[in-house]
This record gives sequence, C-alpha cells and structure tokens, in this order.
Amino acid sequence: MSQLNFDLPFFVFIIFIVIGFFLSFYLYKRDEEKSYLSKNILYLLFFLRWSTFTALSFLLLGPKFIKSEKISEKPILVFAQDNSKSIVSNSDSMFFKNNYRDSILNKLSSLNEYYDVRSCIFGEKVIADTNFTFSDNSTNFNQLFNFLNNKFNSSNLSDVIIASDGIINMGKDLPYLSIPPSISVNALLLGDTIQYKDLKIKSIKNNKYALLDNNFPIEVSIFSNGNFKNIEVLLYSDSKLLQKHKFQNLEVGITKITFLEKAIKKGFKNYTIQVKSKIEEKNPLNNSKTTLIEVIDYSQKILILTSAAHPDISALNWALEDQLKSKVSTFNINKFDQNINDYDLLIFYKPTLNNQLIELLEKSRLLEIPSFSVLGNNLSLQNIDYSLFGVKSNNFKGQNEVSAQLNEDFKSFGFDKDWQNTISEYPPLSVPFSINYNLVSTAKKIVFQSVNGLKMNYPLIYFFKDKGVKNGVLLGEGIWRWKMYEFNQTNDAQVFKSFFKKIIQYLKVTEKKSRLKISVPKENFVDQSLNIYAEYYNELIEINNDVDIIFSYSKKGQQKFSKNLIPRNNYYDLSLDGLSIGEYNYQVNVEGLKNKISSIGSFSIVNSQREKMNTVANHQNLSIINQKGRSYSISNFDQLIDKLIISAESKNKSHLEEKAKDIINYKWLIILLFFPFLEWIIRKDKGLL
Repeated sequence: MSQLNFDLPFFVFIIFIVIGFFLSFYLYKRDEEKSYLSKNILYLLFFLRWSTFTALSFLLLGPKFIKSEKISEKPILVFAQDNSKSIVSNSDSMFFKNNYRDSILNKLSSLNEYYDVRSCIFGEKVIADTNFTFSDNSTNFNQLFNFLNNKFNSSNLSDVIIASDGIINMGKDLPYLSIPPSISVNALLLGDTIQYKDLKIKSIKNNKYALLDNNFPIEVSIFSNGNFKNIEVLLYSDSKLLQKHKFQNLEVGITKITFLEKAIKKGFKNYTIQVKSKIEEKNPLNNSKTTLIEVIDYSQKILILTSAAHPDISALNWALEDQLKSKVSTFNINKFDQNINDYDLLIFYKPTLNNQLIELLEKSRLLEIPSFSVLGNNLSLQNIDYSLFGVKSNNFKGQNEVSAQLNEDFKSFGFDKDWQNTISEYPPLSVPFSINYNLVSTAKKIVFQSVNGLKMNYPLIYFFKDKGVKNGVLLGEGIWRWKMYEFNQTNDAQVFKSFFKKIIQYLKVTEKKSRLKISVPKENFVDQSLNIYAEYYNELIEINNDVDIIFSYSKKGQQKFSKNLIPRNNYYDLSLDGLSIGEYNYQVNVEGLKNKISSIGSFSIVNSQREKMNTVANHQNLSIINQKGRSYSISNFDQLIDKLIISAESKNKSHLEEKAKDIINYKWLIILLFFPFLEWIIRKDKGLL
C-alpha cells in the first residue's frame, strides 16, 4: 500500500499554479500582439510553459511516496548457560567438559527456523558466547536478569532457557529477581542433588584490629548436615597449631566455637581454622577458612603526674580513657620510677608544688616531649621559672574565680557549634590572678577568662611552642566541676570529653605516616572487588578530604596503574575490579603537600574457592524462575524443544513498516523535461530564440 505525501501544504501548489498561469499568459500575450504567430501555436506554447511551471511547483512541495510493508518478526529465544565451576565438580564432570556443549548446541540449532536463537554464559559476569568453559568462580543470577532486562528491552524476547545447578553464591537471591511476565522462562537442571555428609566452616567472626598484648576472640560457626563423632576444630597461624577443640558428638545444624588468642606481635597475622572428622567427605575444601587480623600497638602513651590526689585528675582520666590508640597512665610522683622518654605526652598537675615535678618538666623540655600543665591557683606562693609555662616575668597576686569563654578566632582546630554555649555555662575555675598575663610571643589563647559574662583578654587555656614542640597550660583548677555540671544538665559530658581530647590530640607528636590511614586487604578473591579505604588527617590531626590521594599499583614485573581515591564525607575509598591472580605492590601518595606523605604495601589476588564450598545442586531453587514454564532435565530436553517449535508461530510479531522515497529520486521524472524541450524546439523553429 502506497500513498503520496508532501512536505508543504497543498494550497501552496495551487498558489504556484496560479502564479505560473499568469506568468505564462503575460509572456505569450505580448507575442499575440505582434501577430507573427498563429493562435494555435500561441496556445500550444502557453500550455507548455504553464505545464513546466506546474511541474516545477509540484516538485517544490517535496512530494514523496510512502510505502507501507507488513514485516513479520521472529520471536527471540535466549539460552543462558551457567558457566561456574560447580557444574563440573561432580561425578559427571567429563560429560560436561567433552560432550555437553555440542549436544546442547545441536538441539538448539533445530530452533533456528522458528526463533532468533541467542546464547550467553553467566557466572561472575554475563557474556554473549557459546564457549562453555565452566571456569567462573561464582554464580550471579542478578547480573543475568539485569542483562536480559537491559539487552532485550522492547524486543520480541519470548523465551529464556536457563541451564544451571541452582547454586547461587553472589548477588540477589532468585525471589528478588524478575523479568517481564510475558516472557516464558524454563530451567534446564544440571548438577548432582545427592546430599553427602558434609561438615563445613560457615563463617568466622573477629575484630579487624587487636591490641598488642591483649586477648581477642575468634568466633567460628560450623555447619553439619548430619551427626558427626570425634570432631577436631584446629586454629593455625603460619602453619603452627595454636589451639584445638574436640567434640565427641556434633549434631545437625550450626555449632559455635570461640578461640581466645593473645596478640604478641605487631602487624598483620593470618589465622586458619580447620575442622576434621574421621569420615571421608566428598568436599573437603569447605573444611577450612582463613581470617586476617592486624595487631596494633598503642601509637601514643600519655602520662599524668601529680603530687596529690585531686578530682581534676579523675576527670581528665575519664575524658581520655577511650582516646583512639592511646594509653593513659597516672602516677603519684613519689611512686613514679619510669623513664618519661617512653611517653609521647606528659600531663603535669600542679607541678609548682613539687620540686620533682618541676625537674621532670625541665627534663621534658630537653627531651622535646610535649606537655600539658594544670597550674592550679596559688602561683604567688612559689619561686617559679615562668618560662616553663610560656609566661614572661609576672606578678601574681592571690586568686580569682573566672568562667570560660572560647576564643572564636582560634583556628588550629575546629569546635562544634554548641561548644561555646556549653563551655560558657560551666562553673568558674579558681585561677592565679594577675593584671598582666605576659605570655611569650608563640602563645595562642584557646579559652579566655570571663567575669560576670564579660570576656577578659586574660588567658585561661593557651598553647605555646618551645624548640618547635607544642605545650599547653591551664591556669587554674576545678575542671571536675565542668564535667559534673554537664552531667547534671544533659546526663552526659560529651562536650567536656571532646574538648580535652582535642587539646591532647593537638599537642601529641604525630608522625607523617600516621596522618594517612590506609586499609588494603592483604588477600582478596579474584571474583570480588578490591575495596580500599583511607583517612587523611591534617597537621592538626583533624580528618580532612580536601586533598588528592593517588593509589598506584602494579603486578610484579608488569605495568603500573594509578587511580584517584574518591573523597566521601570523612574518608576516601576506591573499588578495583578485574584484577588477575598474583602478587601486587602498591603506593599511596597525598598530593599537593610540601612534605611528602605516602604509604607502601602489598596485596595478593587469589583464586576463589566459593564454587567448591557447596557443590550440591539446588533444583528446588530453580523452580522459582519457571515463569510460564517448567524445569527439564537433560534427558527430557527434547520435550522442551518440541514444545517451543509448536508454540513458535503464535509468538511471531507483525508490524507495518513505512518507507518514504522522494519522487525526485525516480528516473521516470525525466519525462517532465518533455514540456520545456518541446517549447524550446517550437520557439527555435519560429525564430523566437
């Protein structure tokens, strides 16, 4: 069926015809007045000129023939083959390796007349291929269903055949997957459903970190599908047997065992748990599992020294008790017999009251150990070297009760928004009074004294540097009241705790390498993404994500690759896929800093045993996907082929397809030249040219 269409409205054609008529009439009206042509010749020439104008006007409309053609479209059938290792982990593995592919493709070829047959393999990922290698380390139905929904969207996909053993170990489970209900899904059942007696380690739970010289637990969950006797559960590290648990009887279900180990050496340590029985199991690969723990030491040791008990010391201990990777020790100076050089930060409580404390404070300056001094309120009674506390010569006169007010211009580290209101409401502290607290030039005030709500320019807490080492001073005593006041108001004292933590973090000596925290798994399975996590701290030990962090890695002896870690809220991360099995070295660099901060290490990509942990086919699981279809075994696969052939005709789709062709492209249009050519011959014959 064909029809004629125009690009312009038809009334334009009428206008062109009228214009052509008058132009032709005007031309030959003049010739008529000269009386050297007969009327018949004039009428003929007029008609030919007008016909030429009419033909040109017709072509200017952009005429085209629209031809409608009925197209019949074959239904699409997709054969999806599970390409995972579990398919060939049973007694019939030789059939699948040698004969299965040819047998299946031969049967599918009989459908080519009726269907547009497509094939794909799925496991770790989906590939349009017929090379069944059964080498994938996992089975992911989620990716298969995404492939079907995306690849064949708005197409005539009518049937899907999924050949699998139903063992799913990655991605969403089948009840949560779907494709359009118009598509018929049939399952081809593969694998061995015989349940053999099996004992396996289901999971291992442990903390990522363990503190040096501390005990840590490793919880093991063991699953058995039958009753076992004389079971041994062994814990190894570096092939050395550490612990052993014995069971006379192990019943069906899950049994949990906890090993308690002591962290005796810093660094990463692999632990392997193995379960043994006297019964020879068909699948021994799931009888062992490995976990990795990093043993860390306290990165900072904090010492509090005093000459007498005071509630302020208890308040400080409480504030610092959960300081990350820090250990706080408190001693009375009379019982202290250690070396202060073993500590990273010293806190002196009222050092001016004891000569031993002053001596240790002086020694800390020589050793360049940062310190924080709580001076108390009676400096006027002592003959003091004020330079130890960042104060020039001063004349303290008695005591004074003052409140606290944060210095909003202090920029060395940030405050939470509600801290100012909370701290300004704290009870007064008792401080040594002076009319001129003459601080050294390097001093930075963090808290001012406040009297009756009026901020004074006098310091309450400040920092100063001596030989480049930061030190802090609290002028006064009574901070235990701050903690108690906040507890009474909020049933907590988080502002108090966080405030003193910030002070200690600011004072602590932090090595460059500790400002970059990088977490890279030492071992990663080839079928999993390698997930990298990093934290960067600025020189004020505040978490920051405004820098660029580059992760460079290379397989030994091969090309080096670099990726930017992606900044998130308070951390960086990166996910790497497709890494091949082998050993890798990596380097992490923080870009844009004057002093280079970097970290190096190694990781390995290992073969996954995921597919061998469970080799018992789950055909009941596959029944969930039988949408408008059912499950077939290899022996009755021909029944499915016959069923598909019978139903193929009803699945054909027909639609009208329109094809447009401009008239100007047709060869027969050359006849339109007849009118101007004939007019030219007549005019030449009559001597009008």
